[in-house]
Parts: sequence; structure tokens; C-alpha cells
Amino acid sequence: MRKAFANLLILLGLIGFGAFGYLIWERNSSVRLQFNQAPEVQNSSLISGNVPADFSNPTILRIPSIDSSLPIIPSKIVNNRWESTKKGVSYLETSPVPGEIGNSIIYGHNFPNLLKSLTKVKPDDEIYVDFASGATRKFVVHFTQEVGPYQSSILNPTEDRRITLYTCSGFFDTKRFVVTAILSE
Repeated sequence: MRKAFANLLILLGLIGFGAFGYLIWERNSSVRLQFNQAPEVQNSSLISGNVPADFSNPTILRIPSIDSSLPIIPSKIVNNRWESTKKGVSYLETSPVPGEIGNSIIYGHNFPNLLKSLTKVKPDDEIYVDFASGATRKFVVHFTQEVGPYQSSILNPTEDRRITLYTCSGFFDTKRFVVTAILSE
């Protein structure tokens, strides 16, 4: 009887260890930030070379309402895998430069030192994008929502000047918390 109980405890320990390992792997997987479908390549002024020099290189994302200031790292989708970083937020280079016409896509992990507090952002909060030139563009949050990874329509091109900022949320990070902000002129 004691041997059976000891074997049961060993089995439960191995299952717990395996589950913990899986959660650590899942937490650090870049796939978590992906949507099931890549967004359309937008007519990015960065790609076409039409962006004003003052606004050609976004470097810092600031969200005062959650006391957040993060480096912006240019990223791509390579072989259907979204590049991501643990050093800041990722800016999808195939989307317009923040503040240009279209939907600029910025995303990051929900780690405490990154976008964990993004769910606290509310409509009318301000978001700032600083550029290497020292210029700044201000955006005002219009709405927030939680979507599934299959709801990639939030990444579609637009006719306004917006940023779509998102991070993982939900049980086991299976959802995306999205903040949509429009350029304030």
C-alpha cells in the first residue's frame, strides 16, 4: 500500500513538473502574439520612402495612464512567424509609420516589464510615440477590446491615422487585448 502511494506521488510530481515546463515554454513562445492570419501589407510610407524625416524612425512608446515607456523594435513576419522581443514592443514594419495614413501595428508580450498593464488603458487615454529625431506624435485611445487570434480584421488597413496596440490576454494567453488609438492633430 505504501509503495503504491509513493508511486502515485512520484507520478503526480512528474505530471506537475511537466505542466510547469509546458507553462514556462508557452509563456516564452513568440507564437503567443501571432494572429492566425497575417495582415495585408499596407502602403507604408516607410517602405515607399515618403515619410517625413522627423517621423521616419519610431523609438519609444509612452502610455502615461499606466506609467509605461517602452522601446520600439522594428519587426517582421518571416515564414508566417511574427518576430517579437522581450526588450520592448514590436512595430510591424509592413504597417505604416505611426501617425501616417493607415493602421500602424505595435504589439508586445504581457510581461510585467512590458504590456501587462495594457488592460488598464481606457478610451480617451493618451499614447505617445517618440521618434529618433526628437519629434513626438500623440494618439488618443478610441476603444479597447479583447479578440481571439482568428479575428485578424483589427489589423486591416484603414483610411485614418491609427495605431493598433495589442498584447496577449485571457486564459493561457489565448486571446488578444487590443487598444486602438487615433492620431490627435
